[in-house]
Amino acid sequence: MKNSLKTKTPVLALVFFIILNTNSWSQITQDYLQFSQLDPFGSARIQAMGGAFHALGGGVSSLHLNPAATAVNINSKVDFGLAVGGRQTKSNFTGSQNTSKDNYLDFGHAGGIIVAEQIDEKSPWRKISFGFSMATLKNFDQSVEVSGHTEFGLSNYFSERAQGTTLSDLQLGSGETLGSVYAYLGNTLGRGAQLGLLAYQAYLIDPENDSNNNINYVVAVNDQRRQKTSRELGGSMRQFNVNIATQYGDDLFFGLNINSHILRYTRSNIISESAVLTSSPLQSLTYRSFERTNGEGFSLQVGAIYTPGDHWRMSLSYDSPTWWQLNEESTESLNSSLLINQGLENYFMDPDVRNYFEPYRLRTPGQWNVGLAYVFGPQGLISGSLSQKNYGAGAFNNDGSDFFQSANSTIENSFDQSISAKLGGEYRYGPWRLRGGYWMETQTLKELGLDDNFGYSYGLGFYGGGWTLDAALVNSSINTATALYQEQNRFTSALNNQSFILSFGIDL
Repeated sequence: MKNSLKTKTPVLALVFFIILNTNSWSQITQDYLQFSQLDPFGSARIQAMGGAFHALGGGVSSLHLNPAATAVNINSKVDFGLAVGGRQTKSNFTGSQNTSKDNYLDFGHAGGIIVAEQIDEKSPWRKISFGFSMATLKNFDQSVEVSGHTEFGLSNYFSERAQGTTLSDLQLGSGETLGSVYAYLGNTLGRGAQLGLLAYQAYLIDPENDSNNNINYVVAVNDQRRQKTSRELGGSMRQFNVNIATQYGDDLFFGLNINSHILRYTRSNIISESAVLTSSPLQSLTYRSFERTNGEGFSLQVGAIYTPGDHWRMSLSYDSPTWWQLNEESTESLNSSLLINQGLENYFMDPDVRNYFEPYRLRTPGQWNVGLAYVFGPQGLISGSLSQKNYGAGAFNNDGSDFFQSANSTIENSFDQSISAKLGGEYRYGPWRLRGGYWMETQTLKELGLDDNFGYSYGLGFYGGGWTLDAALVNSSINTATALYQEQNRFTSALNNQSFILSFGIDL
């Protein structure tokens, strides 16, 4: 890894701070799931009906669910929408519960389609359509507060990471600074040595012996700790697609999407500990880290809709895996307060170095979708869909190294396939549309006993004869488990999201 003050530090990277071992569960599962599991998305009409839109056309953003949807439209059109929401996260760590709240505003979707009728009346190909659309598939904005007592504090974590690094590499020589040694260790030995340096200089760990060749370390103070974590997530995942679709005969519609994805993701952590015993030599410590991931991705979607008669609509579609190219960077610091001779001594370990990790590839899983809808003439419709996604099928780029093989094995063993079901309806009264919907997704994490994810929604629309105005109120609950820095400190959380979506569309 290359490393210098305020400059680059490339290393072989998975997700920021991981050198894979039995304690890497937390970062792998959290970030992999963040990039694989999507929020409810699309126009206000789609979200008001619970996302059960795979067998229907209407509106531009329906092509994100089934690319054949654009050919179902009669008119060319454009639409766009905004979303504003509030989130509440409830966490549970060793029996202690915390609640945090935050708000967000997002540009949810925008795009347009052009529908061209057939020129040759003898041809069975009745129609061709072209579309371009953007949708926010996920908004990462979230605050998480976690607190509780633990027998496995940060000192244990740093001690484990420091194993194998010689004592002489953790000491500052004449003319050396914390930042210059931290940068050198990043260039030559990697993340374990960097973390060992911070912990040794902050008096959190001790060598088993004072030899310069010592490579084994123990925790300087090992007692019960009060631990509190404040975590701030931010950023978004957006999909841009180019669509082509066609109608064959009276009843068949086919479509293809070529998708480009953009990912912007940040995570800021402040983990603080204080001693339960007033006589503990280690009174408090604080570990701060900031991590950023930027990336671009590519995927394909194919789909078909079949309309046997005036009422029924059936669909089948496939979303390919998304192939990501990701880049990451991070900064960190460590502070400790020790009780020495009845007085407190404070140690501030801030290397003032930014780590830049080598780019890596990630493949998130694909998804199969089937849909069925029944149209009650001009009075309304009811629609449902089922989707299957195997979260254990994702993988980091496998270059033959033990690093990525271990990562992929962790994904395969931690995640299961998931089934999601969506149901929605629309009732029409003159120019007004009343809508409601419900969805659920089976839990993706294996053997944790977490509740399934679900959501419900309702909305109102107005058709003005060539233009539409739609609003939706969407509620969702997502249950997951992660760890503060390794398995012994895992906590569960429930993210309850409520968002208001407003969409406007115009027929051309």
